[in-house]
Amino acid sequence: MRAAKECLACLEDLTNRTARLAVSDPQEREKVFLESRSFLTENFSLDLVPAYLAGEIQRIVRTKGKNKDPFAAVKEKEMRIARGIAGDLGNKLENNLDSLITFAALGNSLDFFMDPDTLKDELSKPVELTINEVSRLQYTLELFNKSQDRKKILYFADNTGECYFDLPLLTYLEKYAEVIYVVKESPVQNDLTLQDLDQSGIREKFDRVVTTGTDSPGLDLDNASPEFFRLIEQADLLFAKGMGYYETLPELDLLKPMFFLLKTKCRPIAKSLKVPLNSYVGLLIESPA
Repeated sequence: MRAAKECLACLEDLTNRTARLAVSDPQEREKVFLESRSFLTENFSLDLVPAYLAGEIQRIVRTKGKNKDPFAAVKEKEMRIARGIAGDLGNKLENNLDSLITFAALGNSLDFFMDPDTLKDELSKPVELTINEVSRLQYTLELFNKSQDRKKILYFADNTGECYFDLPLLTYLEKYAEVIYVVKESPVQNDLTLQDLDQSGIREKFDRVVTTGTDSPGLDLDNASPEFFRLIEQADLLFAKGMGYYETLPELDLLKPMFFLLKTKCRPIAKSLKVPLNSYVGLLIESPA
């Protein structure tokens, strides 16, 4: 998905937020912010994917601010809140795809722009998918189950605390295919990294975990590791959480069916999907013929 005009203000807000988290000294912080904002102003284009710009801006902030993980404290709070709420709600889950999809979608409410109290409130609200193509996903899984060859699903994680909401769904999907949980190699905003997962207390419950080899929001395939590139070529279904993957995956010539599960937290993405702002979406895109 290409940028809209209002993406510029959002990216500038992200630049400011990242600089404030990365640098404690006010004068140094201002220098870092101005340099990264200058890059944004010079390079912003409606022909570019917003997630790619977001990734480059944050690399500048991390490098100039000498802070490898500006969102570390944010992620720690997010993990603590998410683990508690997921633990409480998880005991009431039904073991069917509809229930597990809505539970995983709820986790996508996690947002580093929210304060902890707002975050708790969001995670306590019921979920209803405005676009609901879960039945089509179930049909695809049934076809996988009938195949002589074991099919492969890449499950792209999004925000750090979502791992607690993803695990029940991932376990269900493993009945139909080999499921590989995909996380980031190194920090970018509040996205889940391998190190974050190792510290989650549930790492051993994920059978197979790989990284993209990048520090980009969504998927920047040009900078992905060769190992991940080979893995994505072998995949039979890409299951992707969050707006970053919705922005980036359709831009790539992957010729794979994709299931997107996300909350539309910004107007350009809501408009692209033709749904109201803050809608939950479960969308299956078949691979091109």
